Amino acid sequence: MLNFQRKWTLSIMFIFIVYVSLIAGCIPNKKEDKLGISTFSSDWKLEKYLKKQLSGETRKTYDMIDAMPEPMPMPEGDIPGDNDFSSTNIQESGVDESDKVKSDGTYLYVAGENTVRIVEAVPSDNMEILGKIKVRGRVDSLYLYKKLLVILYRPSIKEPWDEDPVPINPIMERSFMMPWYPINPSNGTLLMDVSDPSNPSIIKDIITDGDLVSSRLTDGKLHIIQQYRPYIPYPRPYPPYPEPALKGGTRNDIDMDEIVLDDLLPTYKMIDKDGNIIESGRLVQTQDFFCPVKPEGGEIVTITSFDLDVLSPVFQSIGMIASVNTIYASTKALYLAKPEWRYPTPLRSYLESDEQTIIHKFDLSGDRVEFVGKGEVPGRILNQFSLGEYEDVLRIATTTGELWGEDPTAKNHLFCLEIQDKKLEVIGKLMNLAPGEKIYSARFIGDRGFLVTFVDIDPLFTLDLSDPINPRVVGELKIPGYSDYIHPLDEDHLLTIGKDAIAEGDNFAWYQGVQLSIFDVSDFGDPQLLHKKIIGDRGTSSEALYNHKAFTFWRKNDLLAIPVDLYEHPEEPVKPNQYGDRTFTGLYVYRVTIEDGFKFLGRISTADENEYYYRGWWIRGVFIEDSVYAVQQNKIFSAQWDAIDSGINFLPLGD
Repeated sequence: MLNFQRKWTLSIMFIFIVYVSLIAGCIPNKKEDKLGISTFSSDWKLEKYLKKQLSGETRKTYDMIDAMPEPMPMPEGDIPGDNDFSSTNIQESGVDESDKVKSDGTYLYVAGENTVRIVEAVPSDNMEILGKIKVRGRVDSLYLYKKLLVILYRPSIKEPWDEDPVPINPIMERSFMMPWYPINPSNGTLLMDVSDPSNPSIIKDIITDGDLVSSRLTDGKLHIIQQYRPYIPYPRPYPPYPEPALKGGTRNDIDMDEIVLDDLLPTYKMIDKDGNIIESGRLVQTQDFFCPVKPEGGEIVTITSFDLDVLSPVFQSIGMIASVNTIYASTKALYLAKPEWRYPTPLRSYLESDEQTIIHKFDLSGDRVEFVGKGEVPGRILNQFSLGEYEDVLRIATTTGELWGEDPTAKNHLFCLEIQDKKLEVIGKLMNLAPGEKIYSARFIGDRGFLVTFVDIDPLFTLDLSDPINPRVVGELKIPGYSDYIHPLDEDHLLTIGKDAIAEGDNFAWYQGVQLSIFDVSDFGDPQLLHKKIIGDRGTSSEALYNHKAFTFWRKNDLLAIPVDLYEHPEEPVKPNQYGDRTFTGLYVYRVTIEDGFKFLGRISTADENEYYYRGWWIRGVFIEDSVYAVQQNKIFSAQWDAIDSGINFLPLGD
């Protein structure tokens, strides 16, 4: 009798799961259910699932606006080695990242607004533009692989294949969803043969639907991650804002039956050199879509992969009905992370709201990208350096709570995750580090981890992760200021960039100038500050504080180049919150050694007089042989890095 009741209960549960899945349009099977994700067996099920997710989100957004008292307007690695030139600063060896400038030791490939210029950089006193590539849109960034240049760009609003006119007010025509994304965002991937730099030729030009989130290149395979949300028109009445439902009546919601599946899915267009479409279709086929068993909304993440050694087929794509905002990749795996909040309710205050980070893992080692597993951890991550993989274990650092208020709730945590039974499971953790502070930087290097937290003083934590089941805090060092980025100088030393700070009272400090530091971690339980260099006064900044690609360290010759916006006090400030006057914008160059610390070699000004009043363009430092280059989108400066003051060369690149 008990067995019969048990079988009957299990049968009812199975029928219920299948019924719920049928309603959602996504039917898991045993294997896929263990992954926490499933696929679609037909267009009908994919369409039904997407419409359910999108219409639900639309109604929630509609309800939020109905509740507003007034209508609100819509808001507008350097790779270790002995090369004779520096390369893009990356997070993981063997995993390249795109940037505004690429170099092969002879030529510089420079991203402009709508062009890419190929510059013969050697010798530096005779730089010359050899080639110019016109791009049908705004250039985002570049990859250089052998003799293949990959240009990632945002296509122009109006293209030759567009039949409809550009909206008069694109902001008012945005999709009625939160967040409000632009209509039909797209990304271009232009593949160029640059074996003859003076005559680059197009191999392929592909336009794909979606906002570019990030990309990685490893083992000759380029993976482009995009976020796509289909355009859903306003619920009636329209426009500009929905009216509340009449008392006792009902409002008109979107008629999702008027929308077909192809309206909801991202597409691709392959175009020729004249802008004509030569091929088009769905970016992802139905059988290559995944959806989490626990729905995560109606957005679509696509991973489009190019084998740059073959390019046949030109690309492969998979899709997942979810969202993502942070990418981390090792040579073997790709991790997509996103925050998830359980918003306050009458029973849960804002301070008690539940923060989670959702992580999806994909395998990059095969012929195709394959989904591996899903996991989640408490808290929010800072950036891609909050994650790191070692021996198939993912380490992730998060912060929960807030810094403000009389009793700050912020705490910091470290989790180790591993695939178990097709899921990313937490196998070890460190909880509640540095209460009342938040993470400012993180770095995972082999079986070691480093965290910097801050509120009025900088604790550097050293973490022993050799046993991921039992991660341990080994050492801690407290010094004024903080580090925004941590760079491995060698096995026992760290090179960091951040801000100096002056503490004022409890739990408060005033940021000052940019601070470079060298830490000795050879005694892992007792880290020490060896050297410190402060650049400028309050107001001084650097792109390298928030973008690691602007931090150029050429290990072969111990050379460091960083962009600096310099602010200096003409006289001693009365209070620590006083800003200095802007006196310089350009590239600072140092020789960095453990013995002598930071030896200033010179600086290269890149700003015209009228450019001192706004932070306009990016700056990259590049080293080739005995020269250093300060590169911007419209000009290049160069000098001998050991004699910068003896003469600076200049090459205008045009608009």
